[in-house]
Amino acid sequence: MAYTLRSFRKDDAKGVRDLIISVFIREYPLDRKAYADTDLDRVGEVYGGERECFFVIEEKGKIVGTAGVKSESAEEALLRRLFVDAGHRNMGYGSQLLKTALKFCRDNGYKKVFFRCTDRMTNAMRLCKKEGFAEKEYLQVSGVPIHKLELEL
Repeated sequence: MAYTLRSFRKDDAKGVRDLIISVFIREYPLDRKAYADTDLDRVGEVYGGERECFFVIEEKGKIVGTAGVKSESAEEALLRRLFVDAGHRNMGYGSQLLKTALKFCRDNGYKKVFFRCTDRMTNAMRLCKKEGFAEKEYLQVSGVPIHKLELEL
């Protein structure tokens, strides 16, 4: 299937929000309380810093995958919003998004990347661990178990 992996554009806002909210509602309804979604109303602004980026996969005019990079410090980045539409999984889209985000982090001088996910986000956790992430912390946020994964670049 032909797709485009690229940086977020303003006209992607509705598609990004619709994808992420639909995945949460369908697959992780109980986990939503642990994740604020205010960034989804301002993706370009929230992920628009000098060493930050938000990537999308677009297929036939529809956003089917996302990944964001936020700066935590001069040496640390946070990988966020790693989502792929259920109908587009097992096609390599998640891997491509993750590899693109990690290349961005390396190119921008980050030394570590962190990713937080819940117990139910098994595909994202498995994908990150396959790329070398290791679990560094386990905590509860609003009663939801959160895993903090870390990758040294």
